[in-house]
Amino acid sequence: MVSKLTFKNDKTKKRKREKTGEDENPDKGYTSKQIISSERQETRLDQDDDEEGWVTAKTKDDLNGPCMIIVNDTPPICMSSDGAGKIYSSVTQSYDPSSVQQVFVLGNIVQSERYTLKSYLGKYFTVSKYGICEATSEAIGPEQELSIERKVDTADGWVIASTWDKHLCVSPNDVRCDSESAGFQETMMIRVQAKFRKRPSKTIDESQQKIHTRELEEKVGKPLDYDTIKVLKKAYKDGRLNEAILDVKEKMKTDHRC
Repeated sequence: MVSKLTFKNDKTKKRKREKTGEDENPDKGYTSKQIISSERQETRLDQDDDEEGWVTAKTKDDLNGPCMIIVNDTPPICMSSDGAGKIYSSVTQSYDPSSVQQVFVLGNIVQSERYTLKSYLGKYFTVSKYGICEATSEAIGPEQELSIERKVDTADGWVIASTWDKHLCVSPNDVRCDSESAGFQETMMIRVQAKFRKRPSKTIDESQQKIHTRELEEKVGKPLDYDTIKVLKKAYKDGRLNEAILDVKEKMKTDHRC
């Protein structure tokens, strides 16, 4: 039986104590249902909230850290590398790595939409002008830059292309990056470790923000009555505050003339 793949700096997972009739840690407030639920989640590797297992990348925010590049054939075929930097294809049975040779590390090039891949030895995945793939480079240059895009009309398919605009192709006998079009063997499933995915930052929608009466009065330049404040606050939520303030100022000028 193949042991679970581990990586440097991974935290050792502690084994949970077997439950008896009562909670052994009452101070922590854990209930039996919570512990059972947690244990069940650890077996669901395709769940988005599983922070220990391998999951299928769905968005570009998932493309980070250790990964597997797989063609979902029968059986599935994944891209691998050996100690000399040779890139080859190997069979995977469980969509999870059975050896470190099947694992690469995805990285995003700063201030660009392009990516790099590193082998388990820390060498960059390189594509020559002729489509030959290897993992021998110590530094990043044009030959190490990759574009990764979702393939239209597929549930979890990705297309990987080199700087030469050729597509990566993983077949049972070879791995090359010289395909002109994206067919079945150029459509990749990318498996990543959930805990390394980048989480999109949560921003507060403008409609959920509040504006104070004092701010409104400063913008208008005069004290406001209740009805005007109510109108301006609604305009702020609707994203048309500036327009509403101009209307209020114009109305004030008209009332002053009268």
